[in-house]
Amino acid sequence: MPVPTGLAAATCVLLGLAVLADVFSLGVGRQYYGLWSGLGEEGIPTALEEFERVERLYRLSGVVQTVTFLVCGIVFIVWFRQMRENAQLFAPDAHRKSPGWAVWGWIVPVVSLWFPRRITLDIWTASELRRDVPDAPRTPVTIVNVWWTVWICDVTLGNLASRYLVRADEADAIKQAVGLLMVADVLDIGAAVMAIVVVRRLTRMQQRRAAWTDSGQDSPLEASGQPA
Repeated sequence: MPVPTGLAAATCVLLGLAVLADVFSLGVGRQYYGLWSGLGEEGIPTALEEFERVERLYRLSGVVQTVTFLVCGIVFIVWFRQMRENAQLFAPDAHRKSPGWAVWGWIVPVVSLWFPRRITLDIWTASELRRDVPDAPRTPVTIVNVWWTVWICDVTLGNLASRYLVRADEADAIKQAVGLLMVADVLDIGAAVMAIVVVRRLTRMQQRRAAWTDSGQDSPLEASGQPA
């Protein structure tokens, strides 16, 4: 059974690039916030040229974030779909959503708030070696729940802050919106790091399960790669 290790590696690399994009946005956002805090009288920037330069950089950081998010999202969903197909072979009875939702669950509004987490947990359960070997060690799902909680907070805050920034027409309102977007960037970094952990751990689980299925080993420790 082919486990998508190459896709997993590519997904992790792209998630790393997304983190770098967020760090870039945070750095520029801090400068942008500081410039709005230092407005002169009548709302005129004290250094107009510097203000325009930082504003251009801030807009560029948003574009970089969007591009990395889209590319990373596409590769992640391709990996996720393959993991769901493998999990179907491991345990056809462990899934509460049809395979198509492994893609559409990320796209359809409203259901995207909980369908992907539910599918991830089902893949996790189906991929555990202990379904075949009761004595095999359990892999806690805590990281999945933490990842999803941070991700939902990130998406919610980011959307609200972006809309607030578009409507803001005063310095204080713009500062608040930029500050909220910086918090969203921090959450996005946390969600990306935890997503890397989820991708690596789930891929490793399927590798062990596939090795067990293909070789028919008698020892769960051998299949899990742990020392006897």
